[in-house]
Amino acid sequence: MKKVFIFALCLSIAFTLVAQQKDSPVILKIGKKSFTLKEFEETLNQMRIKYANLNPDMKKRLFDQFVKEKVFLTAAQDSGITLTEEQEKNIERLKTMYVITNYLTKLLGENPVTETEIKQEYEKNPQEYQIPEKRKLRHIIVATEEKAKEILQQLKNGASFEELANQNNTDATKQRGGDLGWGQKGIYVKEFENVAFSLKKDEISDIVKTQFGYHIIKVDEIVPAQQRSFPEVSQEIKRNLEQKRINQFEEELKKKYKVQIDYSSIENSGKK
Repeated sequence: MKKVFIFALCLSIAFTLVAQQKDSPVILKIGKKSFTLKEFEETLNQMRIKYANLNPDMKKRLFDQFVKEKVFLTAAQDSGITLTEEQEKNIERLKTMYVITNYLTKLLGENPVTETEIKQEYEKNPQEYQIPEKRKLRHIIVATEEKAKEILQQLKNGASFEELANQNNTDATKQRGGDLGWGQKGIYVKEFENVAFSLKKDEISDIVKTQFGYHIIKVDEIVPAQQRSFPEVSQEIKRNLEQKRINQFEEELKKKYKVQIDYSSIENSGKK
């Protein structure tokens, strides 16, 4: 009796689905196959596009894409085209990542990062949420110290920095008066950076030696470091705290499942 009930329930669901499809107008026929407006809308929903929000021109363009997809899919199926083994593996990998994502979403939902935690993190480490100071720099770069000394003397005598850069630079900035554009700490070699970020606006350095040659540096503009407001960075902080929480979950799960890791095979792979 129970089996009969389950069978009847399945039939009921099937008839309901068919009825829903019949309620939706057929908008495309390819041979004996029919496609409804509901199917088109569902395809758009999968693309996170709301059908009701589209203008007529966009609806037509998306529908033309839907038609193209169904025509090619029908032809491919009729030709016996299937997924390759590698594509099947990629799909399985994608399924795995979806399952893990859903699990982590569940864990974070049960252990959410609170607004209080976010504010505490912001107040505890304000320096981490700054826009660093940036400077607009120019330089003159030459191959020898003797040449650099000669140019430095010309600068002290009132010569134009840009003109001397145009005449003497050994790098690509020669065409633009030595202009290096805007930059911040961490992008220049140490010897150059230490001097460039110790100068005042419009100040010209002494000779600085780096692996690239001999530089004379000039600061055109300085924009001081700026503190980012809490609303600006709250979501960024939340993501960072969530990642830390995920890392904690990982360590707890490794203990729970008594995970044992052997890096030796990884480290030795490929060695002869």
